[in-house]
Amino acid sequence: MEKTDREYYTLDDMFVSQAAKGERSGEEDERQRRKAIHEHQQLAAYMEKCPYCFDSSELSKHLIIAIGTKVRKWYFSTKIKIKKKLRKAVLMLNFQKLIQIIHTFFKQMFRKALVKMFEAKELDCVFLETNMSMKKRCHMVYECIPLPREVGDMAPIYFKKAIMESDEEWSMNKKLIDLSSKDVRKSVPKGLPYFSVDFGLQGGFAHVIEDQHKFPHYFGK
Repeated sequence: MEKTDREYYTLDDMFVSQAAKGERSGEEDERQRRKAIHEHQQLAAYMEKCPYCFDSSELSKHLIIAIGTKVRKWYFSTKIKIKKKLRKAVLMLNFQKLIQIIHTFFKQMFRKALVKMFEAKELDCVFLETNMSMKKRCHMVYECIPLPREVGDMAPIYFKKAIMESDEEWSMNKKLIDLSSKDVRKSVPKGLPYFSVDFGLQGGFAHVIEDQHKFPHYFGK
């Protein structure tokens, strides 16, 4: 029996109450279905014109150097960017572990190779990752930018200063996170947007983005 405010609660009252609940439940199911369809249509439209989607006409395929054999949606491009792309379908797998495996693999192979290549040209390089608008974007984009040695030597100072002066004056999270001893995915709370920078094979800094509307997506560059 349900609790009611009335003194008398008849069998008819109970049936009416249950019928109303069933109707509301059906309306909520229909709302959720329409919402899911709308989100799918939005994602499909976004991915069709997305410059990072492997199947998109906007991707400059002639710039691709390498494609992963185990995970097809992983590729390395000469746009001074390394892109690791995973469709939302992989959320059915253990997404966090999968990301960690790919991130580690990248660091062990392409990152070391890029640092070595630029060292041979007497250049430094920085690696940037800006993780924003997570509901709309289904990509991880890791950018590698070569720098002259004298600029590379000063880069940590400039990035540290810029991060400390960025975003909100009063932050809920620590403004500057040191990545010298641990990976960004172990340093930033799960689900929060962030910016990170690594210097060559050394660690770097991360910053939890407090206000995505005020934080520029081109901050690192």
